[in-house]
Amino acid sequence: MEDRRSKRSLRVALVLAAAVAGTALVGWGGLAAWSAYTENAGNSVAAGTLVHNNYVASNCTSVIGVAPTGAGPGWCSAFMTITGADPANSVLPATGVVKIDNTGTLNSTFSMSMPAAPSGGLCADLTLKVTDPDAGAPGTPYAATALSTTMGATSIDNNAGTPSPTWSPNGTAGNGAGATGNTFTFTVAAGGSFATNYADQGQSCSFSILFTQTAA
Repeated sequence: MEDRRSKRSLRVALVLAAAVAGTALVGWGGLAAWSAYTENAGNSVAAGTLVHNNYVASNCTSVIGVAPTGAGPGWCSAFMTITGADPANSVLPATGVVKIDNTGTLNSTFSMSMPAAPSGGLCADLTLKVTDPDAGAPGTPYAATALSTTMGATSIDNNAGTPSPTWSPNGTAGNGAGATGNTFTFTVAAGGSFATNYADQGQSCSFSILFTQTAA
């Protein structure tokens, strides 16, 4: 009897031990396979605005996507109108001023170019120089160049205490100074042949300057 009881007790103990072991395997193994997550709802992303103001006599707001190819958005009024130039008067050199301000919400870089060649018989005997108020190389985006061909894009700096190619956002239209803007002076002067080229009489010259803004 004692042997049977001991065997029965042993069997019961083995069964219970197996059951406990099985529970442990299922419990710990299952928990180890789970993952915990938290979620923060209502998040959003908003794109900033890329826009600048070109100020001559009136405001002109930039357009996004493609460079302007005709009258309309993105085209500003002429900043120079010169009439009656001849070697004996003081019409030339003549200057015009453009103020550029980064009025958008993004840091930006700017470049200046003349993508289309100037038109008119007088152009080859004129030069164009572009300067800004800052001293040194950044203060002359274009040295005096004959108005006879296109001009490639050149980076232009802002007018901060230490001029930088990265313009800060949220500028004021028509300010043309500081970290958000700059002022550029365009000077048209007579070239070397202007005084002796009789074919220049009655001729004209027209050109367009493109300002391109890129998010920095």
